[in-house]
Amino acid sequence: MELSQTPQNALFNKEKLAELHQIASGNKDFLRKIADTYVRQFDAKFPELKRMVREQNHGQIEQLAHLLKGASYSVGLDETAARFHRLELAGEMNETSNLEPILDEIEADMRRFNHEWDAHLTELS
Repeated sequence: MELSQTPQNALFNKEKLAELHQIASGNKDFLRKIADTYVRQFDAKFPELKRMVREQNHGQIEQLAHLLKGASYSVGLDETAARFHRLELAGEMNETSNLEPILDEIEADMRRFNHEWDAHLTELS
């Protein structure tokens, strides 16, 4: 797992966002596509992950959490990725009790995602 460089209560790793901005040469359409792709993947896989937690399907919890962890790191969501890492480890260890608070924290992160993504990219322009 990568060490988080995100200050407490910050949603994004600002260094990662600056790197993405540089890679995209400031092209906001491209950056919006990155965000849209992440949101689509999250919307497709997170409900399935929640269902696997309810069903206590350890293997699928581990696999889905791993996928969403990597996707979260790719858009600078280090703390969200760390939450997915905790779920991944829980699946690996066959531990499914008390995972709902982690799922709730991830959902709270996603409610902030679009607004803060746009605000951070505007800062970089």
